[in-house]
Order: sequence, then C-alpha cells, then structure tokens
Amino acid sequence: MLLEDILKEFEECPFLHHLGLEIVRFEEGNVQIKLSMKDYLLNTNHTLHGGVYASILDFIQSMHLRSVTKTRCVTTSSMVHFVAPVTGGEIFAEAEVISKGHKMAFVEGTMNDREGKLIAKGTGTFKLIQPASLDKGERE
Repeated sequence: MLLEDILKEFEECPFLHHLGLEIVRFEEGNVQIKLSMKDYLLNTNHTLHGGVYASILDFIQSMHLRSVTKTRCVTTSSMVHFVAPVTGGEIFAEAEVISKGHKMAFVEGTMNDREGKLIAKGTGTFKLIQPASLDKGERE
C-alpha cells in the first residue's frame, strides 16, 4: 500500500473521528496524533477514561507500524501503563517499532501533554496482514 492510501484509511475512520483524534504528522516512521479533551471522554472522576488511553495508544501504535510496513495489521495483545490523570487540554501520542519480523511486530507508544509530561505508555503486539492473506479471507 502507498503511504497516502494508509493515511486516507485513518482519516476516514469513524472511531478516530468519534474520539476526536487529529493526525498531526503522518510520514514513514514519523507519526503523531493529538486529542483535544472533550467532556464526553471523561470518567466519573472527571479524568480521561482509561478506555480512551487504550484506544489512543492502539491507534498510534498501529498507525506508526503501518507507516513503516505499508501493510495492514491487527492487534494481538495490548498493555497500557497509566502514569498520570488528564482533566483537560491536549494530548499528543507517538510510537516506535521495537521489533519486527515477517509476521509479527512489537510496538511501544507514549502519550504526553503539551508540556511533554508523560501521561501513559503502552506496548502492543501486532500481526502483520500481507495482501495475499486478505484475498484468502483473513480480515482485520
């Protein structure tokens, strides 16, 4: 896949829009997304809901991986380390590939506030889906 095609898929993703995520940068191996806090993303403690942390980290990890591999992927496992609560402002997320083979990849993602303070860190293991696999019925 071309990088532009991958970017278009993410730009058209309804869940990304529902969360309010914005793609700040999308280049090969250099991806950043941003979230401007909204009240509907808060939990009963009036801080960012843990599921949003997990979703942001999953998005940034898969986006970064796809920018490097130019292929689809699916998450096989994910772990989130909640470092600090968020009550407002903007959040930025980035990722890097730690290890990649022919079929699997291990990616680490971070979320920071505007000042660069670490909010959360996560790791994900992803199965790489080759184009021929999609033709055989294997889907995301």
